[in-house]
Amino acid sequence: MPGSGTHNSAPGHGLPPMSTELTLTLFGKQDMSYFNTHTTAQWHQKLYKGLMAGGVLVSCSAQAETIAVKNNTSAPKAAKEHLEVVGVRQPRRLDQTGTSGQFVTGAQLRQKQVRDTNDLARVLPGVQIQSSGSFLFPAITVRGITSAQDLYHPATTFYVDDVPVLPINAMQSLIGIESVQLLRGPQVALYGQSAEGGVIDIATRQPGPRAHASFEAGAESRYGYHVTGTADGSLIKDWLYGSIALTSQEQQGNVSNPSTGSRRLGGFESRGGRATLRLAPTDQPWELAFAVDGSCSYGSQDVYVGFNHLRDRKVASVVPGTPDPRLSRCGHDESLHGTYHFDGWKLSAIASWQDSDISRSFPYYSYISTQPEQWSANTQELRLSTEGKHRFFDVVTGFYHQTTYQDRTSQTAAYVPSYMPYPLTASHNRAETVALYGNAYWHILKNLDLGLGGRLSRDLSSIAFNSTYGGQTLYAGNKSRNQNMSLGNVSLDYEALPGWHLHGRVSQGYKPAGFNYAPTSIADATSYNPERELSYEIGTVYRHKQFFARVGYFYNHLQNEQVYVGSAGYQTIASAARAHASGVEGEIQWEFRPGWIIGADGNRTISKFDSFNDGAGNNYAGLRMPYVPEFMAAGHLSTRFQTGFGRIEPGLDLRVTGPQYFDIANQLKQPTYTQLDLRTTWSFGSRYEVMVYANNVTDKLYRTYAFTGPAGNVAQISFGRTVGFNLKVAMGDTAR
Repeated sequence: MPGSGTHNSAPGHGLPPMSTELTLTLFGKQDMSYFNTHTTAQWHQKLYKGLMAGGVLVSCSAQAETIAVKNNTSAPKAAKEHLEVVGVRQPRRLDQTGTSGQFVTGAQLRQKQVRDTNDLARVLPGVQIQSSGSFLFPAITVRGITSAQDLYHPATTFYVDDVPVLPINAMQSLIGIESVQLLRGPQVALYGQSAEGGVIDIATRQPGPRAHASFEAGAESRYGYHVTGTADGSLIKDWLYGSIALTSQEQQGNVSNPSTGSRRLGGFESRGGRATLRLAPTDQPWELAFAVDGSCSYGSQDVYVGFNHLRDRKVASVVPGTPDPRLSRCGHDESLHGTYHFDGWKLSAIASWQDSDISRSFPYYSYISTQPEQWSANTQELRLSTEGKHRFFDVVTGFYHQTTYQDRTSQTAAYVPSYMPYPLTASHNRAETVALYGNAYWHILKNLDLGLGGRLSRDLSSIAFNSTYGGQTLYAGNKSRNQNMSLGNVSLDYEALPGWHLHGRVSQGYKPAGFNYAPTSIADATSYNPERELSYEIGTVYRHKQFFARVGYFYNHLQNEQVYVGSAGYQTIASAARAHASGVEGEIQWEFRPGWIIGADGNRTISKFDSFNDGAGNNYAGLRMPYVPEFMAAGHLSTRFQTGFGRIEPGLDLRVTGPQYFDIANQLKQPTYTQLDLRTTWSFGSRYEVMVYANNVTDKLYRTYAFTGPAGNVAQISFGRTVGFNLKVAMGDTAR
């Protein structure tokens, strides 16, 4: 049953924790009335009034430092932006870290219409991000490691301004973004939160002495729109700086419900904002930053069509009177960052607080399920790292602590022929992690670097739940579990020739032991064991002038994989599988003549269960892991040329996604599909920009999520063709 804890039908939860930012939301009367009716987010009204009274937004987050070569045009450079970047967590260039990484600028995000984290797959090769039922639960796949088996504990971790995002907040709007960095593979020695598949690290633009403001607005197919405004600059000269960012967007779906007459189901609307204050006195070695962030997203999610009837675009239900689903998520984050520089070292301290409330109801055959949730988390981290060049070694080490709370209630009721409620299940989950981590690079020779990293952590988890009906307790559980974990990694980077690097890496990753966050039976009082990963990779990177290329091979071995077992509707999570994922990946970009850039990227992945007995007599050994495309490939072409009416920058992206399955039995399959995106940007100087675009030009419909229900096989589908335009106006320091 969707959202009931079953693997095949549990739509996910997730809104990206808006890293230390303050989201300013502007609601009209209709919007506030919707909120009052459908959510319990009283904080949102208080936040709105406070911001209108106080007026300043502050963001304090440790940003990725870049030494990217600046270009006078807004077109992305082919090679240099990939590599000439100092990592967010490590004082090393990405091509010298012994691992595979990707760096994307804010300008590149805008060029590909990446307005929320769900769109990041357009700019991060080898990454697949799809919603699993709703925007609360993204299924993220990197190198054959996927979060689809347990949507509450994704294998790939999002960070925003040095703060790990709550899993239910992973899908969120992107505003005022400076850069996005992807590190593939386990990153337990660089980040406090465990990350098996990798880390997607997002950095927002920090306010500085030069004033900057921008406004963007646009419209697209299905009555979609987006509006974003940002402003930052000096509040007290050479002392205090501030910034504010506001956004509102809507993207309507393409599924209809004949019972209600609704025609745009499957979409969402989001409004939010961020405020930042940065205290950084000139010529002082320290700075402090405070950021506050808040947003609300709501829409008609958990919408499914018949698995073999995509073109009908109608809700798959044979029950008359099927209601529309409803979902809202509101959250706010606050964070405090401090940095102190001394003698070639940097000491960073981060504290953050996150809260998120979910209101969710959706039909399931002749039933309707209601599943509200409340989440909160607090995080503290102390990190020490080297900075500067010409050292014999570079080090990053830190202490990390996070506590997360989840409260959830779940109730299913029949709505035909009359309303009849069924048992109510209430649960409380708590998870805590304390960790010491560190990574060091020794520059053994001028062209040879050795990296060693490690992690010691203690993870604690607990669950308390009970299910009642008619005043009687049907089942209840109250258990806790703790574990100690030690992990490590070793890497080697060798510069064979100027610009040509060879690297290798062996690393360990894990997901902590814990409990099912959506309990459905007494079996959920039994904890699952920690999932362990051993990852190998070798690769090479080459760059010369405007040419860039990389190629690599990876092999990941998973033990005690946390998967759903048991009969549908009453599944629980158990450490019941072993699996492996291996493959090759590559990327190339070449500015073959001034202003003309051609590129391609792709991967081939084999991801299978080595052993998997679900406890019901079914053995899935040898079958492919779900939500892992067999291959992914893309081609890119862009150019720019100057005219008497400004600069024109057309471009195209062609993406091919190979076959993948949505179930462990490999019965629900999405065949290979192709997408073509076109765009043209018209810039007038450095202040004005107009873009027109068409994504999925051929209107290809494909499945993004599927499961087997009482009425047969159902699926969620893509949005189809989307045509739109965007207008941007920049003022002040447009170089930013």
